[in-house]
Amino acid sequence: MKRHFISFAIGLAAGTFGGLIGLGGGVIMVPLMIGILKLSQHRAHGTSLVALVFTGAGGALIYGLRGDIDFLAAALLALTAVLTVRAGAHYANALPGWKLRRAFGIFLIFCAALLALKPHLPATFGEHPVHVNVVIFLVTGAITGFLSGMMGVGGLS
Repeated sequence: MKRHFISFAIGLAAGTFGGLIGLGGGVIMVPLMIGILKLSQHRAHGTSLVALVFTGAGGALIYGLRGDIDFLAAALLALTAVLTVRAGAHYANALPGWKLRRAFGIFLIFCAALLALKPHLPATFGEHPVHVNVVIFLVTGAITGFLSGMMGVGGLS
């Protein structure tokens, strides 16, 4: 029973802080599941991905009801992400736990740096022709799909 309560609290914290600061809940869930619940690195990554299916669907529903979804961008991102997420998960499972933990730590540092730099980055890089945007979305989807599968997190902010 205590373990269920702790799992619930971890999910609540991930959803709350993830929503407040705009990053995926897996960045919060994975370290908490490892540190508090003592899950293995691999199990925490897999568990996080399953939880993110439901949180992503819930969030997407709210944004969709408000008309705040670019469906073309979402479809293009998803197209290549779906193709590469399995490769990321296979790669993660091929790594020993300590190497995956180290990679996840580096990933967290990278995410923290991006969050710190975000206010200083230009809001836009200008208008691009549609075909350039298509390529950008496809490449971004491929990279984030692989990293999502490997790191046990949803799409990267």
